[in-house]
Amino acid sequence: MNAIEESTELLERWFELLASEPALRSRNAALRLGVSEGQLVAARCGDGATRLVEDYQRLLGSLEPLSEVLVITRNEHVVHEKRGFYRKLEFNNSYGAALDPNIDLRFNFRHWAHGFAVNEDGARGPRKSLQFFDRDGTSVHKIYQTNNTSDTAWRDLIGGFAHADQAPGLTPMPAVTDYTVEPREQADAAALRKDWLALEDVHAFQALLRRYRLRRIDALHLVGTDQARPVASDTWRAVLQCAADIAMPIMVFVASPGVVQIHTGPIQKLVPRDGWFNVLDPTFNLHLREEAIAQCWVVHKPTSDGGVNSVELYGRAGELIVQLFGARKPGIPELKGWRALLAEIPATDAVLDAV
Repeated sequence: MNAIEESTELLERWFELLASEPALRSRNAALRLGVSEGQLVAARCGDGATRLVEDYQRLLGSLEPLSEVLVITRNEHVVHEKRGFYRKLEFNNSYGAALDPNIDLRFNFRHWAHGFAVNEDGARGPRKSLQFFDRDGTSVHKIYQTNNTSDTAWRDLIGGFAHADQAPGLTPMPAVTDYTVEPREQADAAALRKDWLALEDVHAFQALLRRYRLRRIDALHLVGTDQARPVASDTWRAVLQCAADIAMPIMVFVASPGVVQIHTGPIQKLVPRDGWFNVLDPTFNLHLREEAIAQCWVVHKPTSDGGVNSVELYGRAGELIVQLFGARKPGIPELKGWRALLAEIPATDAVLDAV
């Protein structure tokens, strides 16, 4: 069976599934069909999807004329949505950032392998989006039209970045790994702690993990409870509720393989519903699958500004789900109210051992 035949067969199975479950999202449909979401989208090339050229930095740099867009970055357990303008972009080789106050992103383009412009029917009518995927077809980032998006600029963008090859199909390949992880039992915990305590910039933390070839959760287990302490797994609920009650500006970080998406500001409308904890504010929505949260940690990282404290949520396999910080900028000390709030949270011994 060639790629076109495989795509045709996949679409037939997808349409059968949609006939019985019209509201099923493409990510969930792909899981049910045993393929990646990227494969499902690629199967529609020529019929609702347009493959885009792989010049992603230039493409993102051309988005400002679209005006307002909705951007979505997610992992397996949380969806982060922001409305705003795609502008103030900076690129440095395989990395980059979007620094608009509302659309605040960090890019790792080593994980951007496939891009498509997608037209689909949603619950509220037709939807147009740009969707980007890792080599294995995992979703990296999505950009949706809103009622305030320029449709003319959108058409011009698609016309300018359409790939010459519009044949349906995508062959998944192993995703790029930033480094090979080693068991935490092999790590030099004393050396890790020494280097952790010497941190001056929170952005150097990823380099620290890479140096010791550790997952984030493993470093937390090793560094000592004065720097990272496990707390009750539902602590995050009280933290978010307190922040909403007193209008404390916070930062909410969610990462896919190739993007970190950040909300900075107060949160207002908190709505638990059907196993999901939701923030439903005008320009920021968060959808967090509550049952996925196995571990919650309060983490301190030293910096030249006096240190930064976060609440970090992890899944059962030790994967990072979401990070919460007090709102801050480089060179400005952390909010005293945020630091005081986290200082009152007691440690717990009831933490699952990450695998």
